Amino acid sequence: FASTGCGGNNAESVAKDMVANMKEVGAILTSVTDEASAKAAVPKIEAVRAKMRDCAKRAKAVGKVDAATETKINEMMQAGMTQAMQSIAVAQERLAAQPQLMAIIQPAMQGMENDL
Repeated sequence: FASTGCGGNNAESVAKDMVANMKEVGAILTSVTDEASAKAAVPKIEAVRAKMRDCAKRAKAVGKVDAATETKINEMMQAGMTQAMQSIAVAQERLAAQPQLMAIIQPAMQGMENDL
């Protein structure tokens, strides 16, 4: 990965980066177990969100791809995103039972769906 967390500017590399970013969010949330780790997670979440926004810009710049490439990308995204979203959902469910930790990380998570 480049320092921005996103690789090349073709559709496949953008899709791979998007999946990697979502997996990273899942790993960050999974690492939150107490107040100190929740506070440490906030700048990490914000950094991943910046990478997500960069990937979204790159995805728009790539433009239309042929049907075969689109199918390949969709299959890759489906598998990777399903795994990432499951990891995020499990971590969020666990954290929902700990409102003091959710209160710390929730502002960093707010509006993340708009970064994609």
